[in-house]
Amino acid sequence: METTIEKPETANETLDGVLLSPPPCSRLLADGWREYPDQFRKYARCFFKRFKTPTRCACNDDKAGMQICVAVSEHEGRTSYEIDLHGELPDGTWIKLHNYGMPEDIEAGLATIPRLLATWEFICANGKVSHD
Repeated sequence: METTIEKPETANETLDGVLLSPPPCSRLLADGWREYPDQFRKYARCFFKRFKTPTRCACNDDKAGMQICVAVSEHEGRTSYEIDLHGELPDGTWIKLHNYGMPEDIEAGLATIPRLLATWEFICANGKVSHD
């Protein structure tokens, strides 16, 4: 006799008595991330959130802070995610900071966001391009 075990979809359910953490998408929505489709990543569920930063994207200078995207995808029953930041410097240069190969624990992955934002600020402060 063959038994099929269905994977729980909601937070705090158990599988063979082991407590499962909330799926990444549920966790992001609970923390105020907003889900929007991304035309370039149709394979993923994309979540966006703005973070306070001293320097804004030159293209979106009417909006405070910088926007971070978390793209969650599933392949063969395995969930993974990537985190990235895109922005335009005052000289027109576009920067993309991309974290991939993230830990399974979404909390550990989200903990890398301050480093992304600090890297953005460093590039903005030191990225003056000379055209001599």
